[in-house]
Amino acid sequence: MEPSSRRRGGERDRISGLPDELLHVIVRHLRSAPAAARTSALSQRWRRVWAHSPDLVFGDDLIRAVEGAGASFLDAVDGALAAYSDDRALHVDSLKITVPRICGENVTASRVEPWLRFAMQRLAGAFFLSVPHPKSWPRDNRKDDKLELPPCEGATKIQLQLGSLFFLRIPPAGMFGALANLEICQTTMDGPELGVIVSSHCPRLQNLTLQVTLVADSDISVRSASLRCLRFCVLNTRRLDITAPMLEILGASNVADAHIAAPNLVEVVLSNILGQVVVADAGRHLRLLDVTWCSTTVASSLVRRFDSVINLRLQNPNDDYKTFLDCTKILPKCEILSVSSTVVLNHAFEPSLLHLLRRANGIRRLILFFLYPSMNPHCSLDCPCRLPESPITNKIILDSLEEIEILTAGGSADRADKFMELLKQLLSTIWSTTKLTKLKSVEMNLWFHDSPLSDDLCKKICGLCPPNIRIKSNVFPEGFMQR
Repeated sequence: MEPSSRRRGGERDRISGLPDELLHVIVRHLRSAPAAARTSALSQRWRRVWAHSPDLVFGDDLIRAVEGAGASFLDAVDGALAAYSDDRALHVDSLKITVPRICGENVTASRVEPWLRFAMQRLAGAFFLSVPHPKSWPRDNRKDDKLELPPCEGATKIQLQLGSLFFLRIPPAGMFGALANLEICQTTMDGPELGVIVSSHCPRLQNLTLQVTLVADSDISVRSASLRCLRFCVLNTRRLDITAPMLEILGASNVADAHIAAPNLVEVVLSNILGQVVVADAGRHLRLLDVTWCSTTVASSLVRRFDSVINLRLQNPNDDYKTFLDCTKILPKCEILSVSSTVVLNHAFEPSLLHLLRRANGIRRLILFFLYPSMNPHCSLDCPCRLPESPITNKIILDSLEEIEILTAGGSADRADKFMELLKQLLSTIWSTTKLTKLKSVEMNLWFHDSPLSDDLCKKICGLCPPNIRIKSNVFPEGFMQR
């Protein structure tokens, strides 16, 4: 037994006498590299325990442990990584660095590059790096401050949140052979390099999240035999080409055009697609199709592409109303239909909703989400959405509908009476134009930003529904919509 295994006064130090494997477990549960490093003060033996820890975590606890401003935090991370064991056979299971906001002005590529090199040389697991936006964000020199992501054969998960500070470069050679999860956010990248890392450098990649800006307008090609989930928000993308036979979940936004070949797709969420979307190789059924933030033309092309969608999410149109009517004459069979009206320059909500309900008689759940201003049409007075409809002798039969959920932000509480009139009119229209044989419950979640509604008004809202329907009315205070 080492002399350090005894405390002052001859009392035996039982903890230091434990095997290294158990000491590593103790250090790992500290979940903090600075706290782990401080254990070196316990005894000479503990000095080498933390330096062999498989988990290194640097965060706000380190900024409290060092004196001075943000530069001290950066120096402390540099020192801790330099003091780590130089045994190259020793791998790090996880490295997490969360740079505090106070350091935002001091973080340059030259400070971050050694951390990336350490991770890529020693890592056999997960790497997380978060750098905050500087106070003067956006910084003008972000294209000049180049940060290279070196290849790493041992990394299984990489998450980079770079605060829009750097131009992230990808070397032409090198592999990320074990990488299954990759997230790159808040940085600038080169279009061809982005395509290369996804399509050539990551043969086992399964989950990919991109939230970046390209230095120039570019076409992006994503070709992967292993990719299962892709969330793509890349500004300045002209055309997105996806060839991914295993892809199941796709989220894409801010793309001019998209061409998708993914036969195993089950969830598609698209927004701000400016041009055309072609789904060339996919089945006819989806679990989720969300085209809430797409133009009528894009949304309708996807709606017509599939025979059935369990959860279909649509938006009240704000472009040509006749085009909306023509493009939504046929909807895929769905169980859950969500209709949103959140853009101020919308058409009238009621006729749009009724038009959709006439084509969705198999739904079990109806979700309506609208903002108070969007309930009033802002189109021209001669728009078809404002014209009285021809008399309808037969009601809309929704003989499978069991639940209605209404989510709305009503503006300020002083407009509550006007809001109530609009809500009453909407519900009254639903009751009078539809036949609901199985409806069991209506839930209303209301939000007013300056004060909650009065109890009396809540009772009036509940009174808008038939007495045989179970009513649940929730009124949320300010801040609910931001959670």
